[in-house]
Amino acid sequence: MNTYTFIIGSADDFESLDELISHFESSSFPNSICNCSSYEFDAPAGCDQDTIVMIGRGYAFSNDWCMDHTFSTCIRGTLEV
Repeated sequence: MNTYTFIIGSADDFESLDELISHFESSSFPNSICNCSSYEFDAPAGCDQDTIVMIGRGYAFSNDWCMDHTFSTCIRGTLEV
């Protein structure tokens, strides 16, 4: 099993995917006021990247996020906070 983290944020609060990633790498997360979330999950070692992203989207979309007007990505590992 490998651990991944799916991060997602509103385009109202972030101008690009790079800005979203920088936000999660900064010390302000998770105590920020920006509209963003992260979902950590495990996936089998043999999963391809598309499947891993779909798992991450499943977590986010099950928590009322959507593709419209958001930036998102999936990273291998966990967020260090």
